[in-house]
Parts: sequence; structure tokens; C-alpha cells
Amino acid sequence: MNNNCTDTDALLLGDRPKVLVGMSGGVDSSITAYLLRQQGYYTEGLSFILWGSERSEATGSSSACCSAASLNDAKATALALGIKHSLLDVRLEFMQQVIEPFIESYKRGFTPNPCVLCNQYVKFPYLLSEADARGFDYIATGHYAVIERQPEPSLLTASDRIKDQSYFLYVLNRQTLSRLLFPLGWLNKTQVKELARDLTLPCCMRPESQDICFVDNTGYRGFLTTYLKDAQAAGPIVDMGGKTIGTHNGLYAYTIGQRRGIGIAAKEPLYVIDVDISSNTLIVGPKSFGLKGGFKVNKLNWLVPVTNVPELVHVKFRSTMRPTPASIKITSDNTIEVIMHTLQWSPAPGQSAVLYVGDKVIGGGEVVEERRRGSVSPPQTPSQGDSSP
Repeated sequence: MNNNCTDTDALLLGDRPKVLVGMSGGVDSSITAYLLRQQGYYTEGLSFILWGSERSEATGSSSACCSAASLNDAKATALALGIKHSLLDVRLEFMQQVIEPFIESYKRGFTPNPCVLCNQYVKFPYLLSEADARGFDYIATGHYAVIERQPEPSLLTASDRIKDQSYFLYVLNRQTLSRLLFPLGWLNKTQVKELARDLTLPCCMRPESQDICFVDNTGYRGFLTTYLKDAQAAGPIVDMGGKTIGTHNGLYAYTIGQRRGIGIAAKEPLYVIDVDISSNTLIVGPKSFGLKGGFKVNKLNWLVPVTNVPELVHVKFRSTMRPTPASIKITSDNTIEVIMHTLQWSPAPGQSAVLYVGDKVIGGGEVVEERRRGSVSPPQTPSQGDSSP
């Protein structure tokens, strides 16, 4: 596919900066393209063929950002805005870099974050690669976050704290940040929806895309049922004293911190405290056992020089929680220990732990090991700031 500008296009461009917008077909990326065009950028849209658009149509899942319906909406929106639009097939890369690690994580008893994997290995690298190949100055997406340019490219939280997506972007590097535009960073979701309705764009009636774009209406457990046939063996459910109190139907269907779906009546609610893959055992207990004092983190990506990393930070290990005070200790080139200042609910191996100083993201990595309850510094009462199940 040849997306190079014609001679006429070149004359019309003049000295206008060129931006390639990742368009999913939803409201956020559509308004991103509109705003950038209004700001004077020469704008084109690019949509990725990521995963099973035919499958999503067959199952009636049209809200996913990788469905055939979403790609059609992206094309229609680009036409309505008067900008060029093209498709890029990255299904193989998406399978290798996102789907397969997602499945493998559950086989290991981890809780993966596929959106982070997609941002790190597919969405932004391929968007930037296409921009370079086509001679574009910038790339843009519909994420709710802010890029600060001076004194160096930095990632900040969005003004709409409810929609803030900086948590999912900590894996980007500073070179990418220098080429990246987030026009929605200073807007809230209501403003964006109202603008789409006022413009009567094809996207204005689309529902919000689901958390995991490649699963259908059966959810991630239904998805894993298809791909983890060998991981559905029944096994024991034990309490914190090691007593068998029930039987599970496959560890893949449980995540640490989960309450619903355990299926055992008890005097007080039971939560998933741990999963033991080696013995195919599910460990459950009262909520108090899920409160942890910290965790180790590896696969680190720093957005500031390591020498500038302070000891006191705020941390999120779930996208929906508020950043919480913590101390960090750098134990190796690729590992840190996070010590929470208050006991926190159920950090799980595989989750992303993102570090903040004020509104600035300074880095993050993957939770690999939890500190047991009681080892907090300084000792305080459990935090009420997090959203427990």
C-alpha cells in the first residue's frame, strides 16, 4: 500500500507538521484526529488489524477496538474529517507479543496486563515505524495522559483522573515520548463525547471498548477455556491452615484477590490469597490475609535517569487504584523492592507496578513477589484509599 503524498498534497502541506494518528474507531481516537487537524497539523489515520475481526463479528462483539465494525468506523470517521486513512495488518505480531504471553502468564499463575504489552511491543512501535516510513513528524493516540516537553519529554497524568491512562503507558521510552501527542490530556470524557455528538461523527454512538480487546462476550475466562485445555484440571481448594475445603475446576479461572466465584460457604467471605501451580492448589482465606506490605518488581522501564529516582514515591499496581505512598529500594539493575507505607490489598505477580512523583510517571515494572502481611514501614493502619473487590 502506497501512502506517500502526491505532488499536490506536498504543495498543500507547506511547512505544516505531519502527525499519524492511531485510530481504533472509537470516540477518543476520532476526536484526537479532529483536534489535531483543527490545530493545523497535516493529519492521517492508521488502524491496526490486531486480532480476529471476523471472530468478533461472529460472536457479536462489536465494541472491541479490533473488531471489523471498529475498523469500518475508523475509516468512516476519517472520511468525515477529510483525512486519509489506512490499515496495517499486525495480527502475527499481536499474537506473538500479546496473546501468547497473556496465555502463558495464566499458565504460570500470574495476572497479566495485555494493554501494557500491546503498548510496549505493538501499538506504539508500529505506529512510530509507519510514521518514520511515511515521513511524519509525530504520532498520536486517544489516550488520556499528558506529555511535558521541557526540560525533557515526560509522561504526566491526565487532568481527568478517572480516565487517566498513564498507568498503561509507563513502558514507553523517552524517544517515543518526544514524538508523541496526546490532545485529550486536558479534556474529560464528557467533553470528548459531547464534541463527537456535535460533529455527528460515526463513532459518537459506539459503546466503550472492553478492557481486554481480544476477548469476546464470554470474558477472559471463556477465552482461556479455548486455549488452556491442559490447565483446566480440577484440584484442591485449601484454607490458610492447609485444610482442603473444596475443589476448583482449573487455576486459570482465579486471580489473587478474587472473591466471587470461589463457591465455598464460610463464616466470613473468602478471597483468593495465592495459587500454587506446582500442586494445582488454590489457597483461600479471609480478606486480612490479602493485605500486603510490599512487593518486588522486575522488567523495569525508567522514564527518568536511575540516578534521579527518589526513595519516596507513590505507586499503583492496579489501574483503578489511587497512587499510594511507598519507599523503593533498587536491589539490582532490573529489580526494585517496593515497601508500602500502609498495608495494601492484594498485589499479584504479573501486575504492573507504576511509580509516580507528583503527577509525573518515573517508571514501572512487573510485580514478581509479594511481601507478606506485617512487613510494612512505617507501621500504620490499612489504607482506605484503594478500591478493594
